[in-house]
Amino acid sequence: FGLGVAIMGVVALRNRVILKMALRNIPRRRAQTSLIVLGLMLGTLLFSASFATGDTLAHTIKVVALERIGSVDVVVRAETSDSSGRRAYFDMAYFETVRERLSGVQEVEGVAPLAKEEAPVLVPSTRLSEPQVDILGYDEERMGKFDRLVDGHGNALSVSALSPDQVYLSSDLADKLDASAGDAVWLFLGAQPTALEVAGVYEKGANPAGELSMAMSLSRLQALTGNEGRINSILITNRGGAIQGAAHTDVVMSSLEPLLEGSGLEADPIKQDALNQAAGIGSMFSTVFLVFGQFSIAAGILLIFLIFVMLAAERKRELGIARAVGAQRGHVIRMFAFEGAVYSLMAAAVGSLLGVAVGWGMVRIMAIAFGQMEFGLVFAFSWQSVVIAYTLGMVLTFAVVLVSSWRVSRLNIVRAIRDIPEPRITRRTMRGLVLNVLLPVVGILFTIAGIGGERASLFMLGTSLLIIGVSLLALRLGVPERPAYTVAGVGLVVWWLLPFDALDFILPEMQAGIEMFFISGIMIVLGAVWAVIYNSDLLLAATVFLFGRIRGLAPVLKIAVSYPMQSRLRTGMTLAMFSLVVFTLMVMAFI
Repeated sequence: FGLGVAIMGVVALRNRVILKMALRNIPRRRAQTSLIVLGLMLGTLLFSASFATGDTLAHTIKVVALERIGSVDVVVRAETSDSSGRRAYFDMAYFETVRERLSGVQEVEGVAPLAKEEAPVLVPSTRLSEPQVDILGYDEERMGKFDRLVDGHGNALSVSALSPDQVYLSSDLADKLDASAGDAVWLFLGAQPTALEVAGVYEKGANPAGELSMAMSLSRLQALTGNEGRINSILITNRGGAIQGAAHTDVVMSSLEPLLEGSGLEADPIKQDALNQAAGIGSMFSTVFLVFGQFSIAAGILLIFLIFVMLAAERKRELGIARAVGAQRGHVIRMFAFEGAVYSLMAAAVGSLLGVAVGWGMVRIMAIAFGQMEFGLVFAFSWQSVVIAYTLGMVLTFAVVLVSSWRVSRLNIVRAIRDIPEPRITRRTMRGLVLNVLLPVVGILFTIAGIGGERASLFMLGTSLLIIGVSLLALRLGVPERPAYTVAGVGLVVWWLLPFDALDFILPEMQAGIEMFFISGIMIVLGAVWAVIYNSDLLLAATVFLFGRIRGLAPVLKIAVSYPMQSRLRTGMTLAMFSLVVFTLMVMAFI
C-alpha cells in the first residue's frame, strides 16, 4: 500500500494536467461516483467483517480461558503424572527455592504454593453428586497478589478463617449439588468419604480451576491426602493485567529453566499457551470466513472491472478527442488510474468501517446459535485489523483498476470519436504463443507437485490449468473458438464434479482443505460461463423454438439475446459475477 501510494504520488506530480483531468470527473457525476464507491468497497467490507469476526472469537476464547486461569501465568509442577493424570507431590522446600530465585525478577509479582486434587463430591441431603471436582488447597498468606475468592455480593472470602471441617464451593458446583451454606458435603479423596460443611459460595477467584471447584486451606488438603509439608503446584503471577502479564512469560521461563533442571519439575506457561490457542482458533475462524468471502470478493473484482469498462465505454468519445489532441495511450491509463485510485481510497475507507458493523451483525447472529451451548460471544476488534482490511482492500481494488485501465486504453481514435464499436482483431503474437505453451506446462508441474505432496488443491488446480492450456493451444493452432472453449468449459465442469473417490484406484489419498471450496467454485463457474457464452446462438435457437410460437415474442427474444452477445467479454463477466453470488448462497445454505 505504501509503495503504491508513493509511486502514484510521484507519477501525479509529474502529470499534473492528467491528474486534474481525472479528478474533475469525480464531482461531475455524483450519483455515478456513489455507485462506483459502493461497488468498489465490497472487497474491503468482506475483509473487515471477517477480521472483526475472528477478533471477536479470539477475544471470547481468551475471556473463557482467563476465567479458569485468572492471574496465574506460570505453574511449576512435577514432570510426570500417574495413570489418572494426577501430578506427584514434592517438598515445600522447592517452593522456597523458586520464590527466592524469582524475588529479584522485576516481571514477577507473586509466588504461592498450591495443592490441587480432583475427586467426586456428594451432598447427602439432596442426593446429588459430581464425579469430577477441582479441590484447591490455598495458603492465603501467600495469595496476596493473586485473585481472591469473592461471593456473589463482591465480598472477599477468607480461606484462613475456615475451620478444619469447612470448605467453600463454587457457585456452579453449588447449583449442581443444590447446596448452600451450612449443608454437609462428602469428599471422596480416600477409601472413606470425608464429611465437610459448606461455609460459603464464591462466584470467582478459584484459579487455576474449572467451573466446578472447592476451596479449603492448604494444611487441611495436605492432611486429607497424607502429604503434610508437600505440595504439587507452585503458582506464579506476572506484573501487569490478566492479558498483559503473559508478555513477561519468556523472561520468567528463562529464569526458572536453570533452577528446575534435573529436579523432576517443569514450568508450564499456562496463560501464554491459552492465549496462543485462542488466537489460533480466532485466526482459523477468520480464515473460514475469508475463504467463503473470497467468492464475493471474486464477484467484486469482476464488478470493479466491469465498472471501469463501462465507464470507458461511456466516455469513449471524450477519450477519443483527448487522444486526437495529443494524449498518448499511457496518458489514458494514468488518467483512469488516478481516478480509480481516488475511488479506491474512498471505497476502502467506507468498506473497512462498514465491515466492522457487518461483523458486529454477524457476531449477534452467531451469539444466538452459540447461546444454546452457554458460550457467550463478546464483540471485539482491533485497530490493526481495520488498518489491514483498509490497505488490503485498497491494494486489491487498485490492482484491478490498473488492469482495467490498461484494457480500456486500447482504442482507435476515429472510431472512438464517432462512437463506433471496435472490430475484433485476432493477433497471433509471440507473447501469446509463449503464454499458450506456458499454461499447460505450469499445469503439468502443479499436477506433479500435487501428486508428490499429496495435496488435492495443487493437483486439481494443475489439471484445470492443463485443460484450459490445451484448449487455448488448440485455438492457437486453428481450431474454431466454439469447440475450443466449449470443450474447455465442459471439461472443467465435469472434472470438478466427479466424485471424490473417482480416481482413488490410480492416485494416492490426498489432503484437502477449505481452500477447495474456492478453487472448485471459480473453476466450475468459469467452465459453465465459457460453455454458455460460446454457444449462445444455440441457446437462442432453443429459446426461440420453445417460446417463439407466442405471437410477437420471437423478435423480442432474438434482440434480447443477440444484443448482449455483441460484447462477449462484458456479458461473460456479468454472467460470471451473478453466478458466483448465487453459487456462494447455495454453498452457504448447503453447509
